[in-house]
Amino acid sequence: MRHPNKNIALTGIVACILASCVKAPTSSEPLLSKQADFCNLINIKNTPAGAVDWDAYVFADKGAWMAYSLPDNENRRHAGAFMGPMVMTGRGWIAAGLAEPTLWVNGEQYRMVYNVQTTRYLPGKLIQEYNDENLNFTTELCYLTSRSVAIRSIVKNMSQKPVKVSFDWNGGVYEPTSVVSSIDKGLSFIRPKDSTNTVIRFLTADKIQAVGSDSLHVTEKSEMTLEPGKTYQSEMTQTLTLRGEDTAKELAAIATLNIDNCFELNEQQWNAQIASLLSGNSKYLKDNKYRKVLVKAMMTLNSNYRTPAGDILHGGSNPSYNGFINGIWSWDSWKIASGNVHFNEEIAKSEMITLFDYQADNGMVPDFISYNKKYNNWRDAKPPVAAWGAMNVYKATGDKKFLETMFDKLYKFHQWWYAERDHNHNGICEYGSTDGTLIAACWESGMDNGVRFDDAVMQKNNEKAWSMNQENICLNSFLYVDKTILAEMATLLNKPELAAQLNAEAKVIKEFVQTKMWDKETGFFYDTRIDTGEHIKVMGAECWLPLWAGIATPEQAKQVMQKMMDPQKFNSTLPLGTLDISHPRLRPVRGYWRGPVWVDQVYFGITGLRNYGFDREADILTEKFINNAQGLTTDGPIHENYNPLTGEALNSPNFGWSSACIIKMLLDE
Repeated sequence: MRHPNKNIALTGIVACILASCVKAPTSSEPLLSKQADFCNLINIKNTPAGAVDWDAYVFADKGAWMAYSLPDNENRRHAGAFMGPMVMTGRGWIAAGLAEPTLWVNGEQYRMVYNVQTTRYLPGKLIQEYNDENLNFTTELCYLTSRSVAIRSIVKNMSQKPVKVSFDWNGGVYEPTSVVSSIDKGLSFIRPKDSTNTVIRFLTADKIQAVGSDSLHVTEKSEMTLEPGKTYQSEMTQTLTLRGEDTAKELAAIATLNIDNCFELNEQQWNAQIASLLSGNSKYLKDNKYRKVLVKAMMTLNSNYRTPAGDILHGGSNPSYNGFINGIWSWDSWKIASGNVHFNEEIAKSEMITLFDYQADNGMVPDFISYNKKYNNWRDAKPPVAAWGAMNVYKATGDKKFLETMFDKLYKFHQWWYAERDHNHNGICEYGSTDGTLIAACWESGMDNGVRFDDAVMQKNNEKAWSMNQENICLNSFLYVDKTILAEMATLLNKPELAAQLNAEAKVIKEFVQTKMWDKETGFFYDTRIDTGEHIKVMGAECWLPLWAGIATPEQAKQVMQKMMDPQKFNSTLPLGTLDISHPRLRPVRGYWRGPVWVDQVYFGITGLRNYGFDREADILTEKFINNAQGLTTDGPIHENYNPLTGEALNSPNFGWSSACIIKMLLDE
């Protein structure tokens, strides 16, 4: 499931300013604000090694279940083609290049790879351009719908004389046993193993033919004369429908679309989303370096989003399209929605709802839902940040109807924690599982192999509920915020008695955390043993959650801040890792939650500092993180986690909650 870093060279601890199609920003440079300004923020030049190649970086839009990439530099075979589609159900690539162009100019083949090349990945669009003294060939791809793309290819005579041009397409799919059939202006390839239907239509071609069951040959124009300065435009659509979907309906929906208008609309829509993202008063918006990081985060979230399909009933996001493509995780989604709402309100609302489609009668929300619901994970839940996510969406949209839709579901989930995860019924909860296993209880924390769980044991609450024997500082900080936000929602929805009850319950948590989970000797918060109240003295990222929640006293917050700013504990090359770097069990590379820096915890920590007025310290850590996280200000992807000692990118590139938390970190300061 995890994948090594690729396409990024570590050139030093502090990353240089993001390489792009524009000059490096200076204090006098105009602020970047349009689709065309944000060029190649992520390197997606790669050709799949075969039908299954999840290391490739790709682009998707409009919630599509298929994605594309640009060909590698110097790629002779695929130059001018778009790599893909890759289907996002775990079944791999349909094709490397479904349609690859070949041109002849005055009887000689136009060798694209030897000509001047420019390839661009803009927000929402892919572009390739090739030039020599005779010809310019430009080809562009954008999404028409969540199931179809348009490819527009323009040939222009750059010489002072008429030229004779011939134009062919060749290509095909990986699966040799595909069922191929002719349709109007195109071909259909049905893949037997998963019944995906890939349809390619050449809207302007002269002749289209299948070659066997897996290939095609298309004569776009056998020979045409282009006068100096004149152009020819080829138009193509590619459609991928999943098992059980109505391909004919999709083809009918796109048949009336004007391709040029679709590219114009693409630019308008992306300019609007970028403007929404980059609005506001954050000081980070005044610097192009941070604006590029914000747009990169938006592009990452956009490529991970999926519209409803299979047993996923509302749109939602894969945590990453590298290794997490078969479903949606709960607390990932609630964090992701909090980032999405800055540029796309509707997908943020959908993101919040999709896990609750499977909420159990007792209120539990599963850890994970799958394209095939038989794989949904009911062994554990995930930390309760759903009300926080929903309130972030409400505050950005003002949509009270959305709040009304969500409230009862959120409150039911909140009550589930106290019914199933409060072993001694003292109003303070523990992580646990439905099957009694410690591993599932660790998963429920979201911090799977944290050092603080090394000596935990399980205790039975009822026939289908077990708890760890430790009350968790992060869980109860989350539940405190859950109560205060639910109380705020209840007030908005005219439920004053419930609001008062929730606020009273929140005070119980606040007092317990301040008095029972605080260690005066070390000046830090910790988990405690249920039976003895003993502090589990592992200094980790979970211990600054009381600052994010607003639970800590000012003096407690000051002491936690001092640990966070200590270079021997958390203020390392890449700050705010998940474990004090002096701890003997630190594993900065292969530790997962035993030391690596996770961006959500960085966000919680920095927000916690700001809550208590430590803005200078928050700024120092924010800027240090952005500058030292490998690839963040160059053309690398945003990763799941990083090495605290070097800033090296570690697990899962193109990671959703990292992107969402970066957006919030830079915009909510």
